[in-house]
Amino acid sequence: MPIPAALALFTVLIGAGCGGDGSDPGAQAAPAVTVSPVAERRLADERERVGQIRAIQEVTLRARVSGFLEERRFTEGADVAQGDVLFVIEQAPYQAKLLQAEAELARAKSELQELELELRRTRTLHERQVTSDAALDAATTAAGAAAADVLAAEARLKQAQLDLDYTTIRAPMASRVGQSAYDVGDFVGPESGSLATLLSLDPIHVYWEVPEQTLLDFRRASAARRRDGDEPIRVTARLRFGDGSLYEGAGSWDFVDNRVDANTGTQTARAVFPNPEKILIPGQYATVLVQVGEPRKALVVPQAAVQEDQGGRFVLVVGRDGIAQVRRVTMGARDGIYWEVSQGLAAGELVVYQGIQKVRPGAPVSPKQVEPEAGLGGTS
Repeated sequence: MPIPAALALFTVLIGAGCGGDGSDPGAQAAPAVTVSPVAERRLADERERVGQIRAIQEVTLRARVSGFLEERRFTEGADVAQGDVLFVIEQAPYQAKLLQAEAELARAKSELQELELELRRTRTLHERQVTSDAALDAATTAAGAAAADVLAAEARLKQAQLDLDYTTIRAPMASRVGQSAYDVGDFVGPESGSLATLLSLDPIHVYWEVPEQTLLDFRRASAARRRDGDEPIRVTARLRFGDGSLYEGAGSWDFVDNRVDANTGTQTARAVFPNPEKILIPGQYATVLVQVGEPRKALVVPQAAVQEDQGGRFVLVVGRDGIAQVRRVTMGARDGIYWEVSQGLAAGELVVYQGIQKVRPGAPVSPKQVEPEAGLGGTS
């Protein structure tokens, strides 16, 4: 190969190895990160507790008279209205007893009428001194005994009517009926135990345990507000299910037990929730989010944006120049996937919450602003 051609080839190879296109071989592309602006939200003092849902009313149906079960007029697990007929016990024997009691009452009234008439005649004769004192006393006693017989017959008639009424078992309130313990044709009576159970579902109660100190602080704060003439502290409750979803209706706090459990150091609290769609079922567990007081304005960032080292908590802030810098922060209350920032940030500043491990403080980044989603689980 001639020397000029070899020199030309060497020059090309050297140029290619040294970045002959003019680029800097040490330069690296700015890492892509996901950022979110510091946002202003309304937060409240909220505590989480494990709550259990219970019916406000639970009624066990029992037979008050004995007999064979003739009818069962409900579907197990269905909703029933107040006054709906649920069970019918054979009525013929009780109808017969009612007719007999009515006849006994009519007979007693007839005898009373006859003896009262006899008493009036005897009294008239006694006034004319035609009959003796003993005859008047006897007539008076007989009429009194007949009046007592009428009262006894009326009582038997009333009991017979009650027994007949008891053969029809009705729902005492709007509720949901459970599984029936007896079928048509079974013999039931007062000794048979529960025929079925009714649970009211709307509204419904939720119970949870509150630490003694928490309630002590609340009582002190409430007493201070009363002394100052301020409005009472408002306490509301929400429910979060195991899948993370929130129940739509809000509950109102309506009860705190009158003693502290010596074993747990807690008091039982309760809220009542509307339940028109029957989503809440007695026995179910849910997380109770107890909000104390009115919401306040606060600055928040995604919880995934907050890091911690020996110096405390910090976030990575991306300025207008695209450079990421460490910013020390003081955190407050948590709210879902967000965390309140008490000090260290201003509204609108961009913080990195995904891709943090790629960032070197003081180096440029390529930010992409995306709204955080529930379930945000890391800093990758």
